[in-house]
Amino acid sequence: MFIETSAAIIVLAPILAPVALFFGIDPVHFGIIMVVNLALGMITPPFRVDLFAACTVARISLDRSVTQLVPFVLVVLACLMVITYVPAISLTLRDLVYR
Repeated sequence: MFIETSAAIIVLAPILAPVALFFGIDPVHFGIIMVVNLALGMITPPFRVDLFAACTVARISLDRSVTQLVPFVLVVLACLMVITYVPAISLTLRDLVYR
């Protein structure tokens, strides 16, 4: 939420990946969780970088768009919970391709 997504991946992934491996989290699963979390951070306060860009392009006020954003944030949170607690969902395709 405090760092732009690409910079956060470059800085945090090398630090957090060994910790995730130590706790037995699959590296692909960890990457997916990290990207979804960072995407959620880019549309929620206090910075909302992606939301500022979308409002500028659409030429609407930030106040008007925030009320419409709540259902989308809830969907992303629900997806994040499912992806985090049911790793088979995010790893099945990889496992099918790379048997």
